[in-house]
Amino acid sequence: MRLRTRVSRHLRRGEKMRHFTIVGAGLGTPEGLTGEAKAALLSAGCVFGTQRLAVQLSGLRTIETCAFTDLAERAKEADAERVALLVSGDPGFFSAAQTLRQVLSRYGTVETLCGISSLQAFCALLGERWEDAVLLSLHGRAGSLLGAVSYHKKVFSLTGGEKNASQLCRELTEAGLGAAEAAIGENLGTPEARIFRGTAAEAAERKCSSLAVLLVQNTHPADPSRALFDCDFVRGNVPMTKQEVRWTAVSLLSPTPEDIVYDIGAGTGSVALELGRRAYHGTVYAVERKPEALTLLEQNRRALGGFNVLPVAGDAPGALESLPAPDTVFIGGSGGELRGILRLLHSKNPAVRVVISAVSLETLEESRRGIAECGFGPAEVCQIASARGRSAGPYTMLTANNPVFLISGGGMRGA
Repeated sequence: MRLRTRVSRHLRRGEKMRHFTIVGAGLGTPEGLTGEAKAALLSAGCVFGTQRLAVQLSGLRTIETCAFTDLAERAKEADAERVALLVSGDPGFFSAAQTLRQVLSRYGTVETLCGISSLQAFCALLGERWEDAVLLSLHGRAGSLLGAVSYHKKVFSLTGGEKNASQLCRELTEAGLGAAEAAIGENLGTPEARIFRGTAAEAAERKCSSLAVLLVQNTHPADPSRALFDCDFVRGNVPMTKQEVRWTAVSLLSPTPEDIVYDIGAGTGSVALELGRRAYHGTVYAVERKPEALTLLEQNRRALGGFNVLPVAGDAPGALESLPAPDTVFIGGSGGELRGILRLLHSKNPAVRVVISAVSLETLEESRRGIAECGFGPAEVCQIASARGRSAGPYTMLTANNPVFLISGGGMRGA
């Protein structure tokens, strides 16, 4: 109804009816266009596209070239009733076509024609199914594949810019996922097209163009829906946050799948690995200063498949300086630097959510005051007191765990 009213106003002012068609160009070859897309291009008064698409489709018709960011403006200024705009791949697959649609809908009717996405084309070339893949785009975007590959059998990603396919495979290899199967499709739809299949470690050594897609397969992904129990961890002589406390702390933090998370005083990595399963498309930085604990942390992350948990050796707050700004933080040990840690966290992200564990009344009070005085708002305090059953002949007796305080503050989730 709103569209009819708007168009009617244009007509009353004597303006001609405009029609814009956003055309999914697939891989950019004439043969790869759908019949509907080809008909729309041929019937349009003028067509706009980027230099790459204009060159690849030059045999079809004249295409006016411009930067992608100028497509909407050029289409608005065009002296034609029917205007077509070319976008690569499919307009519904990590495309800016929706932005074009929103802008152009103020000036006429807009239709969108689908194209063959790079996902479809690449998986067809490989003979792979793709409905079971996790789909990501790191083309000109920040992010990581570590979590997706840790917890899923198959991950497809668009790549480009600093996050080219080789760099992404290098990150996977450095984190311990070098044995994962990797397939790279470069310059698909052009005479320079190349396909590589091998391991992530092998792919990391290759030079790769910026126009590439990546499919990674992990035959033994961890299950992010499964809670971790104390018996899952190698402990040695390093203290470990017990499972009842760990589960409560992670729920208080409530990280989203894409969060950047810190675990400060990570110890064996029990909390970090639990957080990694909740932030399964994000990254957990497990900060620890003791060499023995770092060794156990590395053993546990590899054994439990939490490759998006990255050990960071050093003392906080100094070791936090170079890390990306966090969304959620667990502090299991501060080395006497709690106030400095909290001040740094708040400076990195004023909306960060923090949970601190304490086993003494003195640390409880220091944490409560620190939360309030360092800009996190009033502290919330809860105490976890749990007991576990053990066999005593024909009976089951309860053995109490030490009570633990959890002090939280900062950005709330879903409040």
